[in-house]
Amino acid sequence: MPVHIRFDGEVVVLSNFARLMNDPRYVDAAREVGELIEQGTRQFVIDLTGFRETGASFLGVLMTITRRIRQGRGEAVLAHPSREMEQFLLGEMQMEEFWDIFPSVAEAVAFYRDRDRSEGGEEETTWESGST
Repeated sequence: MPVHIRFDGEVVVLSNFARLMNDPRYVDAAREVGELIEQGTRQFVIDLTGFRETGASFLGVLMTITRRIRQGRGEAVLAHPSREMEQFLLGEMQMEEFWDIFPSVAEAVAFYRDRDRSEGGEEETTWESGST
């Protein structure tokens, strides 16, 4: 398996992208993500730890995986990009509307958890005593 898959509660963390780029099986990553979506997974963190490469190949892999996630009504965020990578994505490619980017995997996972908690908390029902 070229991409590493780790569950953190309801969130899937995808990593190993540094090795994925030099592996001819990189095309399998989108298929593996598709299988996770079919199993009901909807929240993904793409962990870019240790990945320094930028350019068309890198962007193509990220776009392919993200597109597959979103086709399955899932969400993808990026975590722990290098400075060069963040500059490439936000500066050169102007992709700030395409991904939320977090400095760490923990912060990306917390983003999903905090959002899920706030969405669940909005539907509180209050009861008044004595009403009919």
